[in-house]
Amino acid sequence: MVKVAIFDYGAGNIFSLKNSLEKNNAEVDVITNFDNSNNYSGLILPGVGNFDPAIKSIRERSKKQFNEFVKNKMPVLGICLGMEMFFEKSEEGKEKGLEIMKGEVVLLPKQMKIPHMGWNNIQIKQQSKILDGV
Repeated sequence: MVKVAIFDYGAGNIFSLKNSLEKNNAEVDVITNFDNSNNYSGLILPGVGNFDPAIKSIRERSKKQFNEFVKNKMPVLGICLGMEMFFEKSEEGKEKGLEIMKGEVVLLPKQMKIPHMGWNNIQIKQQSKILDGV
């Protein structure tokens, strides 16, 4: 059974995500620090919230430990804001990001059609490391 941690930074869709993972036979813990991060096969930073308060919350709980978690090749999934925080910075905030990935998250131009966002069914046609346990 896959054991996954969801990091609670004070906002986000934590419990719907937790329920979804558990429904698919994952063992899930909601964590607020990275003290026992080696106990998990992966970590999820959920979406929803504002960039600056979320990134400050992670720093208060030790950014260094989060970066070590990633450097140890532990799979990490950022959903929406969670992924945004992986970058160096975001137009949506003044704080620096986690700097795991190079680049800046920018707002889409107003004239651009907003991409579809929502739940979709997928059909796995070929195995991939990113889909292990799905």
